[in-house]
Amino acid sequence: MEAVVIAVPPEAPPARLGERFTLREGNPLRVGPGREARLRLGPTGMGDLLLGSEGGVPFVRALLPTLRASLSGHELHGSAQQPLRPGDSLYVHPGLVLEFRDGPPGPPARHPQLEAQLVDAGDDATWAVYLDFLEEHGDPLGRWLRDAAKADDAARTRQLLGLAEAVRGGLAQVTWSPRGLLSSVTLTRQAVTGAPGLAWHVDQLAKLRVARLLPRLSVALFAGPAPGRAEAGEDPDALAADVLTRLAALEGAPALRSVSLGFVSQPRAWPKAELAWQALKARAPHLEAWKGVVVSGGRALLSLLARTTDVESVAADVVLNPARSDVGTGPTCLVRLVGAAPPVSCTLHRSSDGQWVVFDEHADPFRLAHGRLALRVNGQVTARATLAPGDVVEPVEGLRFLFNFASD
Repeated sequence: MEAVVIAVPPEAPPARLGERFTLREGNPLRVGPGREARLRLGPTGMGDLLLGSEGGVPFVRALLPTLRASLSGHELHGSAQQPLRPGDSLYVHPGLVLEFRDGPPGPPARHPQLEAQLVDAGDDATWAVYLDFLEEHGDPLGRWLRDAAKADDAARTRQLLGLAEAVRGGLAQVTWSPRGLLSSVTLTRQAVTGAPGLAWHVDQLAKLRVARLLPRLSVALFAGPAPGRAEAGEDPDALAADVLTRLAALEGAPALRSVSLGFVSQPRAWPKAELAWQALKARAPHLEAWKGVVVSGGRALLSLLARTTDVESVAADVVLNPARSDVGTGPTCLVRLVGAAPPVSCTLHRSSDGQWVVFDEHADPFRLAHGRLALRVNGQVTARATLAPGDVVEPVEGLRFLFNFASD
């Protein structure tokens, strides 16, 4: 088995992208801060990882529990030895990622016409043709999509490669479509400001086959009153333009339907970002208008779109409390349902990175996964979702609210 470098830290990378290391019996590859490490990370110290083979079984083992590392999204604890499988990915902070392979991966097969049809409609017949096309051209995505309906969380996490650690650590949030592709990705404020940085995370997203038809991407580039730091020479307009330019370079950009870069408290002009937005729209014709990409103002509104016959009264337009706003039958709910309403409750609040989040207070995926009491966002059942302007929140089937912002 080989370990292939698929990501490196932004500063002082220990290896080159694409560099390969064969895992051998009795001669393990050392990764970490130790003096004997072949892939040296950070200042000299202790806590190396050993990668090798024992009895024909490839393995990874941490010498000391001082190095932050995870295998396909699962933290490596202590000195326990973990077996390696083809397709596993090893993340070592602050940004080295190794993918384990038995041989070179199949080439990605792209069919722009078919993919455009899938973005537009995605009926079963078109999907069947697309899967046949992928398998005929040896693209591993085809094999994954055939088996995705039976995959568990661990199998899905393995498909995230370098982004798996970000999801495990809460720096990124993802949702999956029933077909086995990513339906949304959110990069939180921590992914923007912390190591290994926003550009690194966008690069990892670009490597994912399961993001090939990604429709929705949210990046918490801005999350409050002071976008950019004047003392550091940061121009918010230039920051937004840079991110949009990176997104335009994504192979899956044509599938994007929604992009959000967060919110700012005070309105401002975005000449550079709007120019970059037009370049992105040239590649992604399904994208919505610029409004909503960077939202000015802090007030979030919930407006009634439709209600069930069980509900006798419900607020039509409500300004949400940023700390916490409940929707349900309880006496303290900001949006209170009166009548023969079910005991439903969901909460909306602004998270620490400035994004608005809705979650189901009584989520039970085993009991409510397809029930009328399950929380839905834009028609999809979910226990938690990051909201963007125009999203439809459905705390109980048939009772729908429009989420939006208003300028202060």
